[in-house]
Amino acid sequence: MSFVPDTQNKEFQDALNLIQYTSQSVFLTGKAGTGKSTFLRYICENTKKKHVVLAPTGIAAINAGGSTLHSFFKLPFYPLLPDDPNFSLQRGRIHEFFKYTKPHRKLLEELELVIIDEISMVRADIIDAVDRILRVYSRNLREPFGGKQILLVGDVFQLEPVAKGDEREILNRFYPTPYFFSARVFSQIDLVSVELQKVYRQTDKAFVSVLDHIRNNTAGAADLQLLNTCYGTQVEQSEADMYITLATRRDNVDHINDKKLAELPGDPVTFHGEINGDFPESSLPTSQELVLKPGAQIIFIKNDFDRRWVNGTIGIISGFDPLEETLYVITDDGKECDVKRESWRNIRYKYNEAKKQIEEEELGTFTQYPIRLAWAITVHKS
Repeated sequence: MSFVPDTQNKEFQDALNLIQYTSQSVFLTGKAGTGKSTFLRYICENTKKKHVVLAPTGIAAINAGGSTLHSFFKLPFYPLLPDDPNFSLQRGRIHEFFKYTKPHRKLLEELELVIIDEISMVRADIIDAVDRILRVYSRNLREPFGGKQILLVGDVFQLEPVAKGDEREILNRFYPTPYFFSARVFSQIDLVSVELQKVYRQTDKAFVSVLDHIRNNTAGAADLQLLNTCYGTQVEQSEADMYITLATRRDNVDHINDKKLAELPGDPVTFHGEINGDFPESSLPTSQELVLKPGAQIIFIKNDFDRRWVNGTIGIISGFDPLEETLYVITDDGKECDVKRESWRNIRYKYNEAKKQIEEEELGTFTQYPIRLAWAITVHKS
């Protein structure tokens, strides 16, 4: 699958040139729908640099087509403090602690570009730990990240780092904030920020403007008035429209979706997702057992290669064709689409000594329709 970048998009081109033709580390940001994921995929397909794609959580890693930071660097889950004796070179403490295999040490040494997606969720101490590991295993202690190029992708207005009470207290002693940009390494490195501006996911200018104001905490009376004109007091009238309940918890969302599905006429049909090999249940992007009926309201969780829908498009199931293994969905703009199963891969990276390149080893795959029920979705997903 090849992604064609928008050649008119100056920020996209600027970031591309920095990654392709310099060793400058980059923070690529931009609000939802500005093409961060498309950029990441384009880099992976086109760069000649030896690279890995990492992310803070299993689902983020699967979506980005990479590994988690913790599994790649074999990081423990407790706060990793700058004076941690396990990171010391004295008497080989760091080597003893991480116990990397010889091929993995080679992989760390040969790496040229480290891409971290969903960077907003990554804590500062983890960035400093990655810096330390890359210096030691690149045999380049003087340069930040051992001289490797770093591409950080994400939006600090979205998900924040997860630090539980006691962890937060410990981190507060060492870092001004838990966010990645508070890492100490950034006092020694110039990180160039590129912000993608053009929203591809929404086209309604007034709506994008309201979203911007909410994002920047500058929403005023006019924005509230505009949003309130969309509020239907007669729910019966809006039954024909697609409306979505936002909830903070997954169990709440599941309860509402199950209830709505049960209210539709007819028997539910279960579509069984297939796991091959090793694919952790916690990293599944949608239900392994997808229970649907015609009339069910759904949301797409993956961009379509033919651009008929994007991650976040909502629609209604209009029918099934079991022989063709096809779902039919009418999207909210009235198009009927035939939807096939998609596959997600769980991978790890290894270095091929003979070919002098980094290769992906597929540990497992998950195959399922790229949708989930969406009468209700979590605030995070929305």
